Amino acid sequence: VFTWKVGNRIIENNNRIENIAEDEIQQVLQFTPTLEDSKKPLTCQYGERGEQVYSDYITMGIYVMDIPSDPITPGLVKDGDPVTLKVTAGLYPAPAPGDILWEVKEPSGEVVVEMSPGGQDMYGIYRAGEIEVLSESDNLYQFSLDIAVLDQKEVSNIHTVTITTKGIKKTVHFNLALKMTQGDEVEETEEDVHQNPSSVDNNKETKEEEPNPEVLGMEMGLFIIIGIIAVFLILCIIFCIYRRKKKSRSKNSKTYTAVKTNTNMHGQPV
Repeated sequence: VFTWKVGNRIIENNNRIENIAEDEIQQVLQFTPTLEDSKKPLTCQYGERGEQVYSDYITMGIYVMDIPSDPITPGLVKDGDPVTLKVTAGLYPAPAPGDILWEVKEPSGEVVVEMSPGGQDMYGIYRAGEIEVLSESDNLYQFSLDIAVLDQKEVSNIHTVTITTKGIKKTVHFNLALKMTQGDEVEETEEDVHQNPSSVDNNKETKEEEPNPEVLGMEMGLFIIIGIIAVFLILCIIFCIYRRKKKSRSKNSKTYTAVKTNTNMHGQPV
């Protein structure tokens, strides 16, 4: 006979008892513990009826570690602006500051800074926020790292946070990027205009002087067509003049035929 208990609570188990050897039997228990069962003993009592009962147990250590597995991409910010790295995790038992480690490393692997919640570097560039409890009932917590200035060098660094629960460690990576949009260029251009209004007139003159390549192409094509037509007309005119002159010469020309005559030198009739 097998009897299963969690603490003092008996768990029903309808799985059959199997003989696995000549003097060995076993029964499989399928049991889903809850967080309330954490640190309680799971006991198995076994023995024949009316005989000595034996027992064995394990202490259940239940934990929750619901952490993002994919890299986190914070919102885009402009060059030189601050940025905050955040991660939300489901954890049980509740994390302590020593269970959270923020790290910033250079691409070469050299450590720039390491700190736990509440820490700050001597230059005030990095500051790790305190552990924020989002929901005690759902065991949700949030961790954050403030970076005072985000630039190209900072973007190239490696940013991670390592969370430890029940001796199990998981690391979350962050992908940082700078915001480079056409809108930023427009804003910068407007600021330059306010500082130097004359640049607007210069830009307008430049735009007026610079012809549109497409218009130029169309005009050149039109000029070529007109030129071909003009040459053709000139050739036609020259050909007509030549033919008219040729006809006029043929009309005015006369043909003379030589006639043989006898000359009367003595006054006699011929």
